[in-house]
Amino acid sequence: MARGRLRVVLADSLGAIDRASFEELSAGRSLMVSWPYLLAVEEDPSLDARYLLAVEGDSRLVGVLPCYLWDGHPVPAMDTYDPAEMGGGWLLGGRSRGAEWRPTLFIGTRSGYVNEWLAHPREGDTAASVLRPMLQAAVRLARHHGCASWAAMWLTSKAASQLTEALGPTAHLMLGAGSASLDAGFPDFETYLASLSFSRRHAVRRERARFAASGLRVTEARLSECCEDLARLAAPLQARYGHRHSALELEEEFSRQARQLDHCSWVLICRRGERPVGFTLFYRWGDTLYGRAAGFDYQEVAGTAAYFNLAFYLPLEHAIRTGARELHLGLASWQAKVVRGARLEPSWLWITPPRRWRSSWPELVRDQPLGVRAWLEQQVGGPRGGLDQPGWDRPLA
Repeated sequence: MARGRLRVVLADSLGAIDRASFEELSAGRSLMVSWPYLLAVEEDPSLDARYLLAVEGDSRLVGVLPCYLWDGHPVPAMDTYDPAEMGGGWLLGGRSRGAEWRPTLFIGTRSGYVNEWLAHPREGDTAASVLRPMLQAAVRLARHHGCASWAAMWLTSKAASQLTEALGPTAHLMLGAGSASLDAGFPDFETYLASLSFSRRHAVRRERARFAASGLRVTEARLSECCEDLARLAAPLQARYGHRHSALELEEEFSRQARQLDHCSWVLICRRGERPVGFTLFYRWGDTLYGRAAGFDYQEVAGTAAYFNLAFYLPLEHAIRTGARELHLGLASWQAKVVRGARLEPSWLWITPPRRWRSSWPELVRDQPLGVRAWLEQQVGGPRGGLDQPGWDRPLA
């Protein structure tokens, strides 16, 4: 089939896009760029969603680029997506204030810390030929709305490589952090244990025995059955990591996700008697089990190893039992994840700062990945867990 003319058009909602055509593009991609997940994100009124659609010929959809406008008003847990924090804070320190970065346009998904492009390669070309005009349209959209900055946050290495191919030398990428995943392709839990060091095997057995003797019990649920309990338990953990989520805001967030993602949700609830005292929330998408939230009543679970059992061991057993190939464990707590067998993969940030910093930005960004890698090695105790692999100084194709 001959290639038709490519044009980029704007849609105000997912409902304006043909779902079947969208899902052709998102097939094989992560949960975070799936139709139901993006619909749950769209339903959050904190930011205004837009979608740039690449259309070939009269009607063939070959690309979708979600974009989100943020005027800078306080939004819970936005700090790890805020380019003023993640870019300006790292590279400029106190020389730049958040207000000068507003408004901001987020390019690609703005939730879940996995950003991938939804773009089909055109005949005789690569996905970059579709991505390039969508990115150019996103920059025009940002300028149209008077945005002082725009950013594509938490790109996978593949997405970062595609962006570099699409934009060439103007794609100055920062390394955000490492995203943790645990291989679940073991025939049984004992085989997983055998893959760990001698001392770690014994530590895992002790943690499982301690939890088994704690008097706590675990039940399973769908998200829609427990949003209020999860919000109450998640709020203290969010506060521990510096996020400004109230229990009410968390309940609203869980309810939005339940409306769209209940069918693939899996919640482990830890109980003392009948009272919920801890939980972990996972979503099964494709062959991956995605860990998305956790929370605990720390007084009730102190000394029980509840976190490690609910976040690692029970989900791994579930993944093995149900045929999932991977546990996606995300950011933070890198050492705890790596010593239990997880590997880290780089996550990248493409940030265009306010105008007064743009000429110096390439120089500021140049050596930043080396600094983040060194920091991660300190976090996990050396170049292990994938940090010894190539691709941390620049994304590999």
